[in-house]
Amino acid sequence: MTKQKNNATEQEQTKQKTEPTTENNCDVEKTRQDISDLYKNVTMAQNSIKTLLPYVEKQEITKILHKQVEQYDHYIEQIGTLGENLNFDPTPAPKMFIAMANMGIRAKMMTDKSITHVAKIMLQGTLNGIIDLYRMMRENESVHPDVALLEKQVLRYEEGCFESMKSLL
Repeated sequence: MTKQKNNATEQEQTKQKTEPTTENNCDVEKTRQDISDLYKNVTMAQNSIKTLLPYVEKQEITKILHKQVEQYDHYIEQIGTLGENLNFDPTPAPKMFIAMANMGIRAKMMTDKSITHVAKIMLQGTLNGIIDLYRMMRENESVHPDVALLEKQVLRYEEGCFESMKSLL
């Protein structure tokens, strides 16, 4: 009987080593990855808008973009709180990605500062963010429910931004 107990204990330990670490029925590593990916998505969007803002001449568009920056600030705070609650610091986007995105935006805006061009740049960036969010959500059944909920909120927000930018074309 003792031999069977030891064998069962060994099997349990082996099972724990091969399965992802879970806490509250969620995959901790996947949750951490999603928090980092969401943080990258939101900070890239916010940074791109901040880079674009000095080139926007029309006041009504500037107001829209400032509101988006504020909303992304709110999402960054929420991600930070989630990270603290889950004892995790999200990984930021690599500085090289941010620098390259900023250079691309500046170069595009030097040639054309029209509202249509601003909308086109915003649409391209927002679509990239939406695609990333759909990818994350497709694989998020094992993610902490709070992270999954925030992903859905950010996705809905970005889809709304996409729709509002289409009206500027």
